[in-house]
Amino acid sequence: MGLGVLEDKHLAHVPGTALLTDVIGSDNLHHHGKLNTSTLRHGKGKDSDILLVPQPSNSPNDPLNWPLWKKDLMLFFICIDTAVVGAWGPMISPGYVQMAAQFGLSYNTLNAQLGYGVLVIGLSCFFTNSMAVVWGRRPVFLLGNLLLFISSIGGYYANSFGSLLGFRLLGCIGMSPFEVLVTTTIADIYFVHQRGVRLAAWGLCLSIGVGGGTIISGYIIEGLGWNWTYGICAIMFGVWIVVLFLFCPETAYKRDASLNIDLGTGQDNADKLVGEEITKNKAGTESPGAENVEVEVIERAPTSGTWSEEKHSYWHDLKIYHGRVSDDPFWKVLTRPLLMLVFPQVLFSFFAYGLTTSWLVVVGSVLAQLFTAPPYNFTVSGVGLVSIASLIGAIVGAFISGPIADWIIKTMSRRNNGIYEPEFRLVLIVITFLLGGMSFFGFGWSLQQQDPWIAPVIFYGLQYFSVGFMSIAVYGYLTDCHRDKAPEAFAAINLRNIYSFGMNYFISDWISSQGPKEVFLIIGGIHVFICLCAIPMYIFGKRCRSWTSRVKLFEKVMQA
Repeated sequence: MGLGVLEDKHLAHVPGTALLTDVIGSDNLHHHGKLNTSTLRHGKGKDSDILLVPQPSNSPNDPLNWPLWKKDLMLFFICIDTAVVGAWGPMISPGYVQMAAQFGLSYNTLNAQLGYGVLVIGLSCFFTNSMAVVWGRRPVFLLGNLLLFISSIGGYYANSFGSLLGFRLLGCIGMSPFEVLVTTTIADIYFVHQRGVRLAAWGLCLSIGVGGGTIISGYIIEGLGWNWTYGICAIMFGVWIVVLFLFCPETAYKRDASLNIDLGTGQDNADKLVGEEITKNKAGTESPGAENVEVEVIERAPTSGTWSEEKHSYWHDLKIYHGRVSDDPFWKVLTRPLLMLVFPQVLFSFFAYGLTTSWLVVVGSVLAQLFTAPPYNFTVSGVGLVSIASLIGAIVGAFISGPIADWIIKTMSRRNNGIYEPEFRLVLIVITFLLGGMSFFGFGWSLQQQDPWIAPVIFYGLQYFSVGFMSIAVYGYLTDCHRDKAPEAFAAINLRNIYSFGMNYFISDWISSQGPKEVFLIIGGIHVFICLCAIPMYIFGKRCRSWTSRVKLFEKVMQA
């Protein structure tokens, strides 16, 4: 048992399990047991005992071999774009009361009709995901920004609710790539031990967009009208189409399967990773400290300074389309996310991430209803300022959760004899369990008791702080369990948008009839139950991964 994760009794190499850390012996070579891992690529500095998972190829065009500054610069631009996309969805919510009066609709009807956008995001994720798997990430990101640019222009000029809804649904299709492809891009270009901080950065920018955008839009709506929120976004998306074109190359790359050492490290199946040669030190003699111990060598691509192919030019990288990156038929990739919901890991992630983050969407959609009414009587801009709490919660959570996530997996791997299990990611959910339940219970209770506005606002910020840990845990876990099928897995869990759509239909009336206390006590109870489900997933996760890799039904799904 590895730190509480039950060992599998069927496979020597369980997909997702990887050798992450080793030791430097007296012969100055890296070792893990009888394995000489010196020929494998390692991290640098304090991470010199960390093996790079997956191992990069011997090509300068492999995104894993890109300089770190290039990777981080690209992610920075995508994250800024994500922030604008995050703002685009809820930015008009502070003006719902004003818009309902303008279009002659009830608040609940307006909220429910605009909620169709959430449904469109969930459904279009299947198509944008499939396009990215088959034809690459770059053209899909650019297409998404183009659709958001067009829809924002249309939203600015919309003079009826029908035209507004039509353009908004078009923009929701453009939002879908940012639901599934940013995390996939992180998996494309970063190693396992580097992903936590980057996932936190992405989550931070998304939360800044959702929270900060609402703060700004409250003043825009109050001073200029709701349509100007779309006008400003149109300018932003127009600029960012150019930025993505110039600085965000394709990240999908076909790498030799032998380099994917996260397929396992078990000794019984060592012939996949280990050569037959017995190595000595570089001089051809035995190291004095080795005492004639025979050491097996893990084979991999050469790591010399010479590359196996020429580096592509910058102008070559500017091509929007570089050809198919997968030989799978489009329709098979399209259906695979639905089929992957039978995987225990994916099903757990769907409930853990999907339902938990859906509460944030739901709460954001009723802020105007809750805070424009007595005893608070907030203005439109005042409702927007409530999101300062979510912004602070998201920022503080991101700065804490990202480094903690990477520290946990490295520390636990070292304590687990160097072996990394994806279930180590789930440890973060402890924080979500403790603070998340408190935030939902406290939010509803304080509103029901008509406490001073600061009380529900603090609990609202705590929701964003705690749920951020859940997002990083689940996205990291799912990436490490199914890295080769990460886009499909993320598309599957983003079916949670359908749930958010359904909740938008009745949440307003539910609060009106039952009161916020009962509503959020139920939501908080469901949240606590979902977090507790992480315990059996942690314990039995490795056996589930083994099961899904050797049962014929799951093999057919992965090959579908």
